[in-house]
This record gives sequence, structure tokens and C-alpha cells, in this order.
Amino acid sequence: MNKTGAWLVRYALEQLGIAHTFGIPGIANAEIYDQLDQSKKITPHFVNHEMSAAFMADALSRTSPNNPNLPNNIGAIIIVTGTGLTRSISGIGEAFLAGVPMLIIAGSTDHHDSIDPQQLLKPLTKQQFKITEQQEIVETLFNAYSIATSDKPGPVFIDIPLSIQITSADIDDPVNNKTCAISHSTTNLSAANQEELKYSDADISRAAKYLLEADHPGILVGWGAVDAQPELIALAEQIGAPVSTTLSGISSFPAKHPLHAGMIFGPAAVPSAQNAFENCDCLLAIGTSFSQIDTANGSLIPPKKLIHIDSDKQVFNRVYPAVQTLCGDPKQTLTNLLYKLQEQQEAQQKKAPQSEQLCAAIATDKAAFKEEWYSHNSKERVNPAIFFDKLDAAINEDAIIITDDGNHTFLTAELMPINNPRGFISPSNFNAMGYCVPAVNAAKLANPDKQVIGIVGDGAMLISGMEALIAVREKLGTVYCIFNDGHLSRISHSQEIAYNQKACTELGNVNWGAFADSLECGYFAIRNNHEIDTALRRALETAAHGQPVFIDIAIDYSKRSQYAQGVEKATLAGFSGKDKLRLVSRAIVRKIMG
Repeated sequence: MNKTGAWLVRYALEQLGIAHTFGIPGIANAEIYDQLDQSKKITPHFVNHEMSAAFMADALSRTSPNNPNLPNNIGAIIIVTGTGLTRSISGIGEAFLAGVPMLIIAGSTDHHDSIDPQQLLKPLTKQQFKITEQQEIVETLFNAYSIATSDKPGPVFIDIPLSIQITSADIDDPVNNKTCAISHSTTNLSAANQEELKYSDADISRAAKYLLEADHPGILVGWGAVDAQPELIALAEQIGAPVSTTLSGISSFPAKHPLHAGMIFGPAAVPSAQNAFENCDCLLAIGTSFSQIDTANGSLIPPKKLIHIDSDKQVFNRVYPAVQTLCGDPKQTLTNLLYKLQEQQEAQQKKAPQSEQLCAAIATDKAAFKEEWYSHNSKERVNPAIFFDKLDAAINEDAIIITDDGNHTFLTAELMPINNPRGFISPSNFNAMGYCVPAVNAAKLANPDKQVIGIVGDGAMLISGMEALIAVREKLGTVYCIFNDGHLSRISHSQEIAYNQKACTELGNVNWGAFADSLECGYFAIRNNHEIDTALRRALETAAHGQPVFIDIAIDYSKRSQYAQGVEKATLAGFSGKDKLRLVSRAIVRKIMG
């Protein structure tokens, strides 16, 4: 069989079930794009910036349905080395830190005066490959896929030189290469991780014992457990424990469940989570690395009895010491733990604890928190709590909500109830602005029958708003809610706390209606609370006919999220006494002098 290297790239991606690729054609990858254009199984999507390509690949991986009967569809970008690669690094870094699988396929030339892409991406990818022979292409891509999706998922880089893409040669049947690749990669990964992915029956028994002995056990859930929602619900009910989530793990546990306390716990959490975990004496943490954003700058302090479940053993004891670690698939590990809990409860003739009082307290705290928001005077602008309540009522329960990075991120996390797995995503540990619009597009491609709603700050909209063109070309019917206050509000709020002034955060007056018209998107404005219902209804009706929609919202940011306030306090607490005094003194002087 006589085929080019570019044809083999297309063939491998088709066999892997890749339905969409993202990137920009260039001289070094034009042969691959020529082949993708002929594919009946893959749609290549042209973006305006390679950073957006990486964000789209990330979001497609996060929101693709976890269904064994569907193709294994993960995000793939097709770019060139050099500037194409450097521009995509923000999205690659976001995926790497968040544990999101991605294939990075880069075409390269034979010039030796550019930055070494292997070295550049070594800290941000699980593995890097450079194809040196045409016969390696299929096997390498299958190996890359297996590595990207195994253990803690993440990006894998494959450099395919142009000279190999255009090489035409007789090769063995690619099916044989494919079979070899699957066998080879699975064997290698299993051998390397066989020991670390096992835990003993004694380990599970010990974890169950700690939970049953605790007077006030609690559960913290991250993205790593997003596909284990039924197991999490069963376990929480079995031990009568409140459940909080990390930012990325918000969709791992349904907000409507009476044991759902909120995002994280500790001083940066909402009152329902603060109170529910106040006396927690044993914490079960699942699928979280306890990153800076997961712990609100370290303000979340777990009890001494910490049980940590994760598929990546590297996260254990890195931030907080654990009395028991269980390295393995969270879904299966939770199932094993649940059986062990039931077994020990039966042996001890111990009934499952009653949680009615705890559930009632959580419900009371949530209601009081909502009332506090509703009573806040937004001064003819849009109250975030009222907006999110009306948005929740207007959309389908299986809708997907996507945020960018900014004040709106944590307001969404605290005020918008999310119930379905993979129903919420946002940039997390890398804090990458510009994520939302490309991510919304990709999520809609992966879930064409679901409503996909973006919550994006006006600053982030300026970074990647032009990517709405993809939604226009593909008639995706996406909705982008622009939280518009004319500032980089998250930064300006921090400056007010530390310096009593705003510096370099004003964005100017952008005419978002004119921008929407130029892209042939629908446009609706919400200037106050009274306009929310009508604008949402009309926007969703428009989107249902395939036209992307901008909703321009005059948001009131005068009341900050609990998380933002907690992070500010934690950040200030981290300074030395001398630095604290200097910051406070400067703020006081500026307050007096103006």
C-alpha cells in the first residue's frame, strides 16, 4: 500500500475516533490539513489564534460524554512548531495542570535555528515524540493517545516533520500497526504503573475504619471524580457526610442533593460549607491535587485524618499529609470503599448515621446566603444572584455552563447550581483568560443537543471574542453572557484592597452590540434585574435556531464572592508583618490624600 505520511496521520486519527481538530494551517502542516479536508470522519476547525485551538481541545476533552459506546473523542490540535506552538502554550499548560487529555500534533521543517519544541514542552506535557520515519506515525499516535488518556490524563506532543508528511512509500497494513501500537502502549503503561495503581484490602479497610470512627466526616471532590457521581452520592449517604467540591470539581456532585454544602470549605467558602465542615475530624478527598486554587491560597486546612484518593500517586502528601492514600480509578475505588464500609457497619451492627439535621442546617444556610444576596442593592445594575436564579430556571438541567477566569468565575461557582456531571468547566490552576468563548464552541461541537452557555468577563471577551466566528460558521447556537463592567474587575478589586486605588484595569467602552452585528450574532442587552427574563428567553430562542448570541449584562460587582474575599485575606496573611504594615499604611495614605 503506497501512502503519504500525512495520509497516515489522518488514518490514525480516524481510527482513534477523533471527530474534530483545531488549529491554523501553515507551510509545515499543510499536507496534514489537505488530508483532513478529505476525511469523512474528521472536521478540522480553523481558529483565529493557536491559544484558542488549545482551549477548544481542552474543553472538548472535558465535556465529551463519558460513554463507552461512543468513540473515544479527545481534543486534538494541528499546529506548526515555532510561533504556532508558543501561542498555544497557555491552553496546553491549562490542560496539563488540570489533568485533561490532548493530542498536540505539530508540523515542522528541517531548519535548526528555531526553539527546540521538545524541550519547550517537556514541563507541560506527559511525553514528547518526534517522528523520524514514516512507518512510526500510526504506532506513535496510538501510543500518544494511550499516554494522554491513562493515569492522570494530560497533553502529549507529536512532532511530524514536513519531509515525513510528504514521503510516499509502500507500508504494511496500517491495521497491523494499529494493533501493535495498542498492545505495545498498553503493556508498557501497565508494567510501569501496575504497582502504583494497586492498594491492598487492608488499605481500604483502614480508610473505612477512619471514616466510621469519625464523629464528623466530610468529603471533598475534585475533577478526578467527575464520572463517579452515583458512587459519591451513595458513599456520602452511607456515612452521612457533607460534600464540598473544588472549582474544577463543581459538576462532580449535584448541587440539588441535600448533602451538597458548596465549593471548598474553610474561611473562603460559602456559609453552608463553612458550617458543615467546621468540626470535620476526618476528610475523604477524591480527585484533587490540593492546588492553590483548590485550597483558596492555602486557607482550606484539612483535619489530621485525611484520606486521599487519586489516580496519580504524585499528588499524595505533596501539600497535606494523609493518614491513608488509595491510588486508583476514583470510580472503582469509591465502589470498593463503599462495600467495605457496609461490611464493617454490618459487622459492628452499626446503622448508617442519620443526616437529617445536617441537611436541614445546610438548607438553612443556603437560603440565608441567597437572601443576603437578594437584599444587596445593585443600584440599577444586575444582581448576580438574581441573574443566576433566572438563568437556572430558563435553561435545561443538562445544559453546560462554562466560565472564563475572573470575578464571574467564583460568582458562578457559588450562585449557579450545577447538577449534571461535566456540566461545568472553567480554567482552573493556570488561570488562563480567554478560555470561555473557544471552550463554549468546542463543548457545543461535542454536545450538539445540549444548551451551552458561556459566562465571560468583558476583559476575557476582548482576548478571544472573535472565536465566535466558528460558532457562526458551524451554526452552533451558542450563548455568551458578557459580564460587563468596563474593568478587569478581579484585578481592580484586589488593587482596592491592597492599594486603595485601581491602576491600569479600565477597558474602555466597547460597543458589544456592534461587535455582535459584525459577526452576524444575535445580541440582547440586560441593564437591570427587570430585563433578565425577557432577554434570556429571546436569547435562548434565537440560539435554538443555530445563531450564536451575545448577552450584554451590566453586572454589579460591588458585592464580592466569598471565595474572593477569603483569598484576599489568605494572601494578606501570607505577608510578613513588615510588608503587611507597608501595604496597609499605603492604602490609608491614599484613602486620605486621594
